[in-house]
Amino acid sequence: MKKGTQIKGNFLILGTAFLWSFIGIVTKAVSYNGMTVAGITSVMALIILLIYNRRHSWHLTSGTVWAGILTAIMNISFFMANKHTTVTNAIVLQYSSPIFVVLYYRLFQKRKLKKQQIAAVGVCFAALLLFFSGQLTSRNMFGNALALLSGVCFAGEFYLCAKPENDAVLAHVLSHSICIIFCLGYTGLFVQQSYDWRQTGLVLAAGLLCTGIPAVTYTIGIQMTTALNANLIAMSEVIMAPLWAFLLFHETVGSWLAAILMVAAILYELWIEAEGEKQVLG
Repeated sequence: MKKGTQIKGNFLILGTAFLWSFIGIVTKAVSYNGMTVAGITSVMALIILLIYNRRHSWHLTSGTVWAGILTAIMNISFFMANKHTTVTNAIVLQYSSPIFVVLYYRLFQKRKLKKQQIAAVGVCFAALLLFFSGQLTSRNMFGNALALLSGVCFAGEFYLCAKPENDAVLAHVLSHSICIIFCLGYTGLFVQQSYDWRQTGLVLAAGLLCTGIPAVTYTIGIQMTTALNANLIAMSEVIMAPLWAFLLFHETVGSWLAAILMVAAILYELWIEAEGEKQVLG
C-alpha cells in the first residue's frame, strides 16, 4: 500500500460515516414502512453508483456475491430496526460489528491480531456500552435483534469488501439491486400506505446524500485501508447520529466520556497502523 493511500482511505470512510449518520433520523422521521425506505434509497444509490462507475471494470468473484448479499441484508435489517426500536439502539447494536470483524479474521484467515487492535476493539465496545448504558432494555427486542443482525452482516461487508480480489463496487451494485427488487416488491404486495411528495422527496434526498454518495466514497475508501480500520472509523457514526438527534430533536445524548474514549481508541489504532506503514516503507 502506497504511502498516504491509507490516510486517504481513512478520510473517505470518515466522510462516509458522516453521511450515513443521518439515515436513521430520516427513516424515523417519515411514516413509510422500513422496506419502502430501503427500496427507494437503494434506487438512488444504484443510479449514483452506475453513473460514477460507468467505466469500471467489473470483476465477479464468489466473495463479491457474498458481500453483495450481506450488504443487502445489512441495509434491510437496519432500516427495519429503526422502525422497531430507537435510532440509538439500532446504531449501537449495528456497531457491534468490529467484534465480528475480529472473529472473521480468526475463523477464515487464522490471523493473529495485534494486541493494540484487540485493545482498540475492546475499548470501543466498552465505550459503546457506557455511552448507551440504560438505553438497551428488554423493550423493542425485535428491533434490537434486527439491529444486531445488521451488525453481523456489516462486519461481513467490511471483511469481504476490503479483500483486494473482491469488487466492492459490484458488491454494492448487487446489494442495492437486491434491495430494490425485494423491498419494493414487498411494499407493493404487502404494505398499504399513503404517499405524499414531501416525505417521498425527503427519502429521495436521503437516498442521494446518505446512501448514494456514501456508496461511492465507501467503495473507494475500503480498498485503501484495512477492514478493521474502516470499521473502527465508521464507528464514529454512533457519536454523530445521536448528536444530530440531540441538536434537531433534543433527544438525550449518552456519556461524553464514552465518546472521548471511543475517539481516543480509534486515533490510537490509526496511529499504530501509520507507524507500522512507515516501518514497512522504510
